[in-house]
Amino acid sequence: MRKKLIIGSVVAALGVIVLMVLGVRQSSARHMTLDDLLLQSAEQISGRRIQLAGCTVVPGTIEWDEYRHRPVFQITDGERLLEVRYTGNAVLPDTFQDRAQLVMEGRFVPERDRFEAKVVMAKCPSKYEGQNYDDYRTAQGAEANTATGS
Repeated sequence: MRKKLIIGSVVAALGVIVLMVLGVRQSSARHMTLDDLLLQSAEQISGRRIQLAGCTVVPGTIEWDEYRHRPVFQITDGERLLEVRYTGNAVLPDTFQDRAQLVMEGRFVPERDRFEAKVVMAKCPSKYEGQNYDDYRTAQGAEANTATGS
């Protein structure tokens, strides 16, 4: 009886370990820039889950499918271009538009020279830009002079 319990416990523990290893492997993504991605050989990145960041949507390249669900578009890092096809099922964010800064997760398909994104996160650069620091300091100086009566 005790021998069966030990064998059962070992089998269950091994099963849990295998599931954990497979889960971590499937959910992990290698973080890369467009430059890093294009410098890698096809063998190094083919089929691997990649998080691609530091890119913007090239204006005028977004082409929607008939249901306006899965676009094909181009991205750039300022020097290189790459075609992207969205393959995810989620609704893309409202900030996904021309010149939007993107972070995407998916796989690179070297045969098609295309990135297939399952996840797209976008932000509108103008929405998050800070104000000119010199203007801020000038305004603060004017307020300080008004407060002290100078």
